[in-house]
Amino acid sequence: MFASRSTKKRTVPGLLILAAALLVLLLSFSLALAADVVLDSIVATVNGKIITRYELDEQLRPVYEQMRGRTLTTDEMRQVEALRRQALDRMIDDMLIVDDAARYNLKITDAEVEAQTKVFREKRELSEADFKKQLELQHMPLEEFNRNMRRDLIKHRLIGGVVTAKVVVTDTEVEHEYNERKAEFAKDSMVQLALILVPAGMSASELKATIESGKMTFAQAAEKYSQGPSPKQGGDIGFIAWKDLAPEWNTVLRGLTPGQIAQPVHVNDFEGLLQVVSIQEGEQLPLDAVREQIYNSLHEGKFDKVFKDYMEKLRGKAVIEYRNM
Repeated sequence: MFASRSTKKRTVPGLLILAAALLVLLLSFSLALAADVVLDSIVATVNGKIITRYELDEQLRPVYEQMRGRTLTTDEMRQVEALRRQALDRMIDDMLIVDDAARYNLKITDAEVEAQTKVFREKRELSEADFKKQLELQHMPLEEFNRNMRRDLIKHRLIGGVVTAKVVVTDTEVEHEYNERKAEFAKDSMVQLALILVPAGMSASELKATIESGKMTFAQAAEKYSQGPSPKQGGDIGFIAWKDLAPEWNTVLRGLTPGQIAQPVHVNDFEGLLQVVSIQEGEQLPLDAVREQIYNSLHEGKFDKVFKDYMEKLRGKAVIEYRNM
């Protein structure tokens, strides 16, 4: 770019002008580099608003703290990347919900934020001084905490109006569910389970299909592949009370009979397969004793579906761009 300029001797004013021009050029170049750094730190844009790598990393700080000083395995690195993507998707969903709340002109007052913060402290048995100390340890200014609290309150209010209002559970549905799941709603009712923890690199769904095709039994698969307990005993983990099952297990085991295999579940860092070995029925509980439990279960399932549909519509209308994570 300088070759095209005249090479004749310059006067002092001319040199000053050149120096000034070079200074402007260098400043422009520095600003361009700074802009590149900023652009490189953007992991996503949502309707023109940015999410930075710093903001994403802040969401995952507890995970990073656990990994500090460790050399991660390939599987662990994949799991961290999956967690980063999940966290980023949650951040995008939050932005979409807050934007939608603005469309409804939803507002949260300072008094509401203060009241909810008080509830937050009381649930954790924190004095105001302890609360501020915790914020300092988390390197979070009070203003940022209040912004997050306001955003969460707006989200809950919007979801309550747009999503929850559409979720209806009738008495007929509760009674039907009770009759379908009577084994679960019995005092001391238990289920005997076998478990296969599928090794990394193997598909739990494919192993399930192999067992169900008759190519091997569940017990044989457990002995050959399981990373879990009692592989030589077919993965048998004994009897568990229905009421003590994890929610995910309860959901996938619902309606299964002895010998059937549930859809894959997650157990720590593994995919798992559960087989119902036997069911021990107890004293039948009356409907009124479990009505609220059944209602909550049905409501949660319907809520998840309506919320998923709501988010798909928001995402369908939004302009979302993922960048280098």
